[in-house]
Amino acid sequence: MSVTSTLWTGVSGLLAHGEKMNVVGNNIANVNTVGFKSQRMDFADFVYQDAHSVAGPTQIGRGVKIGTIIGNFAQGAFESTTNATDLAIEGRGFFQVQAVGSDETYYTRAGNFTFDKEGYLKDPNGYALQGWRIDNSGGVMQATGGNAMQVNANKGSTSPIKGSGVPTDIQLDTFTVFPQQTTKMDFKVNLPKSGADNAVNTSNPFAALFDQWNGNEAERADNVPPLPQTSYAEQTTMQIYDEAGVKHTITVYFDKVSSTDYKGGNSGEEVWEYIVTMDPAEDKRQFFDEATGELKKVNETSAGGLLMAGTLTFNSAGAVVNQTAYTWGGTLNAEQNPEAYEPVPDPAGGLEDKQVIKLDPTNLANWQPAPVSSNGYPIVVPNFSGILDAQTSGTQNGAKYNTEINFGLRASNLSQPWSSMGSLADLNVDPYMYNAGYKANDETTGPEYIKLNSTYNGATEEKWLPHTGRYEIDATKAKWGALGGAGLTLFNNIQTDLQNTSGVPAIDATNYILALELNGVESITFKADELGLGVPNQDITLNLRTGAYTDAAGAPIADPNLTAGFDEAAHYADIANKVNAALNNSRPKNLYLYQSATPADANLLADFNEPVIIEAYASTNLDGAFSSSNAQNGYGFGDLTSWNVDADGILHGVYSNGVTLPLWQITMYDFTNTQGLRREGNNLYSETLASGYPKQGAAGNTGLGNISSYTLEQSNVDLATEFVYMISTQRGYQSNSKMITTVDTMLETVINMKR
Repeated sequence: MSVTSTLWTGVSGLLAHGEKMNVVGNNIANVNTVGFKSQRMDFADFVYQDAHSVAGPTQIGRGVKIGTIIGNFAQGAFESTTNATDLAIEGRGFFQVQAVGSDETYYTRAGNFTFDKEGYLKDPNGYALQGWRIDNSGGVMQATGGNAMQVNANKGSTSPIKGSGVPTDIQLDTFTVFPQQTTKMDFKVNLPKSGADNAVNTSNPFAALFDQWNGNEAERADNVPPLPQTSYAEQTTMQIYDEAGVKHTITVYFDKVSSTDYKGGNSGEEVWEYIVTMDPAEDKRQFFDEATGELKKVNETSAGGLLMAGTLTFNSAGAVVNQTAYTWGGTLNAEQNPEAYEPVPDPAGGLEDKQVIKLDPTNLANWQPAPVSSNGYPIVVPNFSGILDAQTSGTQNGAKYNTEINFGLRASNLSQPWSSMGSLADLNVDPYMYNAGYKANDETTGPEYIKLNSTYNGATEEKWLPHTGRYEIDATKAKWGALGGAGLTLFNNIQTDLQNTSGVPAIDATNYILALELNGVESITFKADELGLGVPNQDITLNLRTGAYTDAAGAPIADPNLTAGFDEAAHYADIANKVNAALNNSRPKNLYLYQSATPADANLLADFNEPVIIEAYASTNLDGAFSSSNAQNGYGFGDLTSWNVDADGILHGVYSNGVTLPLWQITMYDFTNTQGLRREGNNLYSETLASGYPKQGAAGNTGLGNISSYTLEQSNVDLATEFVYMISTQRGYQSNSKMITTVDTMLETVINMKR
């Protein structure tokens, strides 16, 4: 080997350190370049030449070469800006940009995007940012009933990708938004525990609001509400939109169902009934009236404007646990239930008849469990436009107007959402009233619920089955202690007399309570010695309404004190004669019998079979005032006024109608080997075989970073580090150059040997 070979070793050092200085210089030059990622050069030793030594074969190095250049993809610092489309990635990932109308694809961390005159969101190189378009159109898919309208598959989805289709150039291709009809109404209410039961219906306490609602436009005077203010406890209203963007008001009324009005009301749960209504004047629904053979407007009946009736059930802690929802026609549809629909010629002259429901909307039997959406919410069909076959969700056009009602619960079992398919009519019972004096296991207090006659009016009557006319107790019927109490025995005898004198069918005395209308006479007082009790001048009072005996202090007297020491038959006659004298046989007397009743049963409500509580919207039954937080998804016409991008990379348009709509979702990409990316300049990278195929996803998911709007990622160049690299590179370069000059001196010595 020649000493001259050492020159080339030094040259390799000069070349390598010179290139490293280029890398350092490039980093420093781009210290303020948006999204720039610095690089680091690592050296590798060059080839080795075999040599021989005393110890045996060995190797002598022949210099240095560039080993690799490593990109530093660490997060750069953030810079705040005033441009909503300045975007920074917080974490891993790249934006994808393409030349408009081309497949020329690049990746970048520089998020300085702006809209051009054609609405494309572009980088400074003129490449368009890529994303998924978000579909804001569509209605609600019905899960039951057979007629459904297909909607965006991502609505209600838990997928982080809210857009659909293949990522494409993000473009604001319209600067206006057309109206969208409301397809979902959310009501989060607190119904106070102190709420009152205002609407009372002893035949069906769960449909009392339905019973008192009157949406018949012809029957109501101007400014007379369809539901009197005294008939409900609470109400909440919401503005919604029809398909033309016109606003309409939806009102939901709430009223507590008294725990004494249904079986099991003392369980600690609380039931509230509700109705969802619209202005009857705006209700354009129709039905085929079989009696007249003609179409009839729903608002010509009391059901005008009535969209849904149901109940909310709360546990003792005030949390909502279940819901019922009944609608006109329920899940019936024209295909599977043709008997409920009538083909009516299309008034617009179409060739195909329109299917119009022919069920009377005022008949509770026609109000059945509502259809549910594919999201599990019950559906109503408000018809503001008079579309002929859009009265219920059971027709193709009706399904287009499906609107979800959300009180904080939804069905999880879409194939069988309701616990039963019974109608509102199935909850009807005979009129009844709660016996306030009832005590369990005490026959003297009578049954818990009392059956009333069909003409009973709780507002004007207190009793039932009057027996008017002359009446007196038969003093010869000595049945004093038959049921363990003189009063009860006395009343049993009166019942027997009543059967004999007025033709009332034979009755079971244990299933009735009897009271006397006494023309002001409520009770009769006896002296103890009159009853043979042997206690002179002690007053004993017989209450003629209840049959109970009390002493002078008003304390109840037990049976042994009554029965001890006197002749039953003789004293029964004494009592009967004195009662007759008090009643005054010459005047009419009213006698009432109350039959034991089976009241409404909350277990018969068609509530959710497998309810899921939606905590964000869950209604409550807590102590305190009524409150309501409502939301809906419809809107009217509007112009684009501004835009913003959220952390999920969703570009929202803000419109003059107050609506903010998601328009695009930015698509994010990442690579298994970011070192394999090719740097193209202009802050762009391109994929290579070494980088691998890009992984696609939404911001904030699958390891991809979040997106920050009004922010730019700065260069991640660290000047202090680069200056250290510069110094060490300079020293290395100087050292290699010194080696060359040293070798030159050595060669000069060799040349001088000739002289």
